[in-house]
Amino acid sequence: MLIQFRFNNYKCFKNETVINMVASNYYREKMENLIQVPQYALLRTAAVYGANASGKTKLFQAFNFMREIVLTSADTQSNNWQKSYAPFLLDTYSADLSSVFEVVFLMDDIQYRYGFELNSERIIAEWLFRKRSKEIKVLEFEGGPSVYYNEKYINSKIIKNLEEAKMFRANSLIISSLSLWNDELSLNILNWFRRNNIISASLNTMAPRILNALELPKMKAKMIEFLRSADLGIFDVTPNEISTDELPDEIKRMLPEDAINGPIVSGISISHKRYDKRHLPAGYAKLSLEKDESYGTYRFLSLAGPIINALETGSVLWIDEIDNGLHYDLVRALISLFQDERVNVHNSQLIINTHNISLIDEADLFRRDQIFIVMKDRYGEATLIPISEFSLRETAKVGRLYREGRFGGVPYLEKLGSNINK
Repeated sequence: MLIQFRFNNYKCFKNETVINMVASNYYREKMENLIQVPQYALLRTAAVYGANASGKTKLFQAFNFMREIVLTSADTQSNNWQKSYAPFLLDTYSADLSSVFEVVFLMDDIQYRYGFELNSERIIAEWLFRKRSKEIKVLEFEGGPSVYYNEKYINSKIIKNLEEAKMFRANSLIISSLSLWNDELSLNILNWFRRNNIISASLNTMAPRILNALELPKMKAKMIEFLRSADLGIFDVTPNEISTDELPDEIKRMLPEDAINGPIVSGISISHKRYDKRHLPAGYAKLSLEKDESYGTYRFLSLAGPIINALETGSVLWIDEIDNGLHYDLVRALISLFQDERVNVHNSQLIINTHNISLIDEADLFRRDQIFIVMKDRYGEATLIPISEFSLRETAKVGRLYREGRFGGVPYLEKLGSNINK
């Protein structure tokens, strides 16, 4: 479970930014929206609001950047984090400064705090602490030739062998390197990051997500049932495969050798019921998801697998622009799945960003500490602020106050179109 994520100097976030999933002690409302752990309560869901270009998506990208560098920095073939590293560029000095990324999370009922500092060229520092009753240092690297490690939690033979072989590289995280040699704690930490799923709103990512889910028979069956329960009239989803024999020779020459003799996926087919003149069932009709279905259906289908997986595994799911293409009632129902302890039995967490202010107005959906606002100032610097930092009466209409701009995070539109007829 995610407790806190903090970072600085990444894209439009210049100063330290924190998204904290620890529930406020001041609110006693909607206690079912919380996961009770020994020391505190955690939010099941969090919603991030803000104007267009305020930084909502960049917040999700910051976590995804941290996730990707943890998972790939030790792999010499896929380690290219320097290309995706993006410090704040709207001043004259931040690009030359370092960036910090740190996450606090629960794993096997133990709290871990893991983070690192880097610049455009190398890893500057890295640290790992664990806490049951008090915080204990497990690993620390501060740019020198040696690494501090606690032999109780880190396999000393592995780390000594890596040090002697000089296999700790300046652009690779130590935790990532240790995992390649099967250090148990490092493997578990990488698996925690791997189980965080960040869903982009990009159209290009939707088809691969659907096809990956369809490869698993049990997941496919659950996805189809999920689609039926969403009242979309869909009864089957299958990859649309064609034989390579049907392809022109010039296309065949472009394919990898191992793909020449197998089928090629050319899209996704959706099955709907078909009826005769008397409106009696007459089998099924296959339609193209890409050509015949709405964007909303495409979008929902691409979310079905990750949502089911998160609820089954108790992982953290980040969905960028959850309301993009989906009906309001459907979005509300998806959020409610994560807040229903009868469905979310494994304590999965959902973090979304959205423009749909109506969700705030729902009396039984969000606590006030579940809502965050991103705003950007005149210098292009984004700030993330939880609604719980504002002094509000218990009866305050949060949605109305947000519309009025009391919290920031809304666009200034008074001059929109003012020059059109000049």
